[in-house]
Amino acid sequence: MKKRKLLIIAVLVLVFSFLSAGAVLADDQSKAYFFWGEGCPHCFEEKDFLKTLEEKYPKLAIEDYEIYTHPEGLAKFKEVCRDYDIEPLGVPMFFWGEDYVIGFGGEATTGRQIEEIVKKKLAVKDGGEVIGERTEKELVLKEGFTLGKVFSLAVADAVNPCALSVLLVMLMTILAYNPGKKKDVLLAGLAFTFSVFVMYFFYGLAIIKFFQLVQALAGVRLFLYKALGLAAIVLGILNIKEALCGHSSCPVLPQVGKLLTKITNPRGAFAIGGLVTIFLLPCTIGPYIITGGLLSSLQIIKTLPWLAFYNFIFVLPMLGITLVCYAGLATIDNVSSWKENNMVKINLLSGIIILFLGLAMLFGWV
Repeated sequence: MKKRKLLIIAVLVLVFSFLSAGAVLADDQSKAYFFWGEGCPHCFEEKDFLKTLEEKYPKLAIEDYEIYTHPEGLAKFKEVCRDYDIEPLGVPMFFWGEDYVIGFGGEATTGRQIEEIVKKKLAVKDGGEVIGERTEKELVLKEGFTLGKVFSLAVADAVNPCALSVLLVMLMTILAYNPGKKKDVLLAGLAFTFSVFVMYFFYGLAIIKFFQLVQALAGVRLFLYKALGLAAIVLGILNIKEALCGHSSCPVLPQVGKLLTKITNPRGAFAIGGLVTIFLLPCTIGPYIITGGLLSSLQIIKTLPWLAFYNFIFVLPMLGITLVCYAGLATIDNVSSWKENNMVKINLLSGIIILFLGLAMLFGWV
């Protein structure tokens, strides 16, 4: 009987806990939050804009918190960001329901997004439906934009002549030491490709962490996005210029040539592959830096599948070349000749992709 009473009490405690949590959650969902910092010009612009919205929509009530000089405001900011599963990287930030807006670029851009959220929330609330519910179409659209950016940058990075040249030289070296042994070519190619994948995965984590530290210093999220767009434009123009000038050679190949000649087996291919990535960074880091900046608003754990996706696309040509040579569909010399004959065109296409993505980011098309 005593155990039964304890069980009933435990169940009641759990029920009341869930009810209390539900009440708190419902209360949070019905509130709009605005976080800002003293001395932040964009924060004051958004603050003035939100005042006009409160006058325009009498039912709108916004709780605002200053986070630079008020520890309780900073604590609330971190708490809300934790609830939304995002990093507390800077201000201004506006939250309501499941929606949030980072930064403030003016009434015509960010302000318009905020007002759309306000109109949607007030309309839903008056109708008695669930607050903050998003349509499946909206979620797919938002995810598609992110996927499109990462995919475009990964494709542009994957056709880099340096990485492909290094792989081909490595395969030729393996074949020279093991003539007629296609299995060794396959294993060496796979080991080299996997090593590049692993190393670039860790480089990506370092890039993302760097951007997160930069954004934590001040409310620079909006500036960062525009700066990344501008960087993509410059990178795209440089790629197009090199292609039009007929430059498609790999400048780091002479530096890594001695390392590649030491590869005689798959284990060596894996070890040297990791070292070679250091020399490849100047040639391949551009699109990756832009990608890291785009992903820096996510928590590190949530960036892992994106980094895996990016790097899978990045090493896909290496994997394809290895399998083609192993299957006998083409010789290493044939693949190398095709690369030399078409790399200018591929560089041009890569530059165009990055250029248009940069323009889209800079002008807010995506």
